[in-house]
Amino acid sequence: MAKINNRFQILLTDEEVRLLKSESEKRNISQGELLRLALKNEVYKKSSLVKRNALHQFVEFLD
Repeated sequence: MAKINNRFQILLTDEEVRLLKSESEKRNISQGELLRLALKNEVYKKSSLVKRNALHQFVEFLD
């Protein structure tokens, strides 16, 4: 398991906590792990989109 280097706090509404708890129970993982996975997926998705857009602009530049 990865070494934990940093910690932070996040404030969630009652509804967000209820949804987080429900989804983590469905997946049989901790709420913290679900948040880590969601953050990781969001960052990778965004970075892939940025890379794709940059490549598209480069190809247009070459044409």
